Amino acid sequence: MAINQFLFQWMDKYESKMLPETDARYQVVKRVVGHLSESNKDIPQVSALTWAIHVVDEPEVNAFVLPNGEVFVFTGLLNAVSDIHQLSFILGHEIAHAVLEHAIEKASLVHFLDFLSLIFLTMIWAICPHDILAVVGQRIQSKLQEFIFDRPYSRTLETEADKVGLQFAAKACVDVRASSVFWQRMELVETMKGEPRLPEWLSTHPSHENRAEHLDRLIPEALKIRERCNCPSLSGPDPRLIFRLNRQHLLESYRISQKQKWIFLTLKKQKEPEDMPVTFAVKPTN
Repeated sequence: MAINQFLFQWMDKYESKMLPETDARYQVVKRVVGHLSESNKDIPQVSALTWAIHVVDEPEVNAFVLPNGEVFVFTGLLNAVSDIHQLSFILGHEIAHAVLEHAIEKASLVHFLDFLSLIFLTMIWAICPHDILAVVGQRIQSKLQEFIFDRPYSRTLETEADKVGLQFAAKACVDVRASSVFWQRMELVETMKGEPRLPEWLSTHPSHENRAEHLDRLIPEALKIRERCNCPSLSGPDPRLIFRLNRQHLLESYRISQKQKWIFLTLKKQKEPEDMPVTFAVKPTN
């Protein structure tokens, strides 16, 4: 019931922004999801679901899969990936969330923590029966729960979905080496935009850098899975090596462009005329 309600909310919110099935971007997502599900049909949780595709024309870099197999992909994500291998890994990650029933798992944790919270607040009220103390206590408890339980647990689920999603992608003969490149690209974009970075402990997701490093450690095993599935050999250089070479070039170009921009603004400011004194039009007298 809750899943259907959530689905209706999303469908209602983005009804006017859903891409038609004839759109090329919709077809790409459909092929990727179909290939991932077909390649992993030996897993009962995958074969039991009927996958429904929804592509939302929004710039947000996001995608998610509901536990009932409803797949939502934002065009911002399609613009952020550089190839079909990166997209396959990301969608494998989201499918892993559904297969592992992370939403149900997290809901169970929330109910348990709410129960503990009720006991905690009851104890505070029994010791100091004052409304203001109960409100303050509830606020403190809520923040402690968020940073000690909720966010670390969410990061754990993301890490688990990365691992399982990489395995799904490997069985689909995807170039799994591209998985860490995606998160390195995301980190580079943040650097070039100068976006502030929250410490990982404040986030519900691991940092881009840590995700890339974690995936790099998992890639050797994923490559063995590809071999066991009789996938064709990977051709060409390692995309991680190509990215590292390009990353240095992009950063250097970015620094040069920023320096040129600073020089331009400085020269422009120097050329601007100083403030002129205000003059008044005086009507001549005879």
